[in-house]
Amino acid sequence: MASLCLSPLVRSPRGQWRETLPTCKLERYYLDDTDMTLHYSISGLEFFCSNSKTAVYKGSLKLPDQEDASVFEHEADMYEIHLRDLQDRVIPHCYGLFQYNAEDGKVSSFLVLGDCGSPIDDPRNFTNLYKSKVIDAVYFIHFAGFTHGDLSYHNILNKDGCPFIIDFETAKPHVCGVKEKLFIGEERKELGCTEMMRCAALVRAWANSYVKLEGIYTFLRVDLRRGNMDYLLSHLRHCNSDPTVYRPYVEQLVEQVEARRERYRNIPLEERLIVPE
Repeated sequence: MASLCLSPLVRSPRGQWRETLPTCKLERYYLDDTDMTLHYSISGLEFFCSNSKTAVYKGSLKLPDQEDASVFEHEADMYEIHLRDLQDRVIPHCYGLFQYNAEDGKVSSFLVLGDCGSPIDDPRNFTNLYKSKVIDAVYFIHFAGFTHGDLSYHNILNKDGCPFIIDFETAKPHVCGVKEKLFIGEERKELGCTEMMRCAALVRAWANSYVKLEGIYTFLRVDLRRGNMDYLLSHLRHCNSDPTVYRPYVEQLVEQVEARRERYRNIPLEERLIVPE
């Protein structure tokens, strides 16, 4: 029989959760017939965050001689079965789901996950490499045949520059429609998957929709194309009665944008295709 001991008196600053956690041994909940004699303990518990249904506490886990992984009943299938190969790569390591039967008959469940850092903050601080890692993490989950279902900043943790996805309460089976890799900085396009579009928006993967001609005008990126010069210059009539004086500057801007487009168009096909590892 596996058990878990908790340190006493964990208090929620918001007053939304029970002010103390049980300090007796908790019995582990198993999804199958597996049963092992393992004893875990957690000390230094602190309130981390909460939503309307669950609370998260952080603490130091003392490991037994062996390790195992399991989670809340629906999430258990995700971590333990469907996404098991992604543990310690793009999702946390899970040490088990433990349950406590209170005297009032209510059952409290405690999910123990490996520490994977803190929720991401301002995406404007992300490097292109980190953005790519977040996108890849979601890709891998989709490769496994599931969509996360609640992809948001508070469900993406950052640990030493590596993203970890958590909270699979609303995860569902999914056949991803994405066929090409998303490259950071390319223009917005339809990916064939709603969640991947959301992921791209979260990390601000797309190039800016607007491009400035410094001190003169801000153009829509989509309009900055060769052969579109007359249309672009027409927007500058309010700046000068003869907008052709700006032609060299607009042409330079167009060439910069078109060069970036061509860079993405010339990416080899084998690099564009998404092939799960």
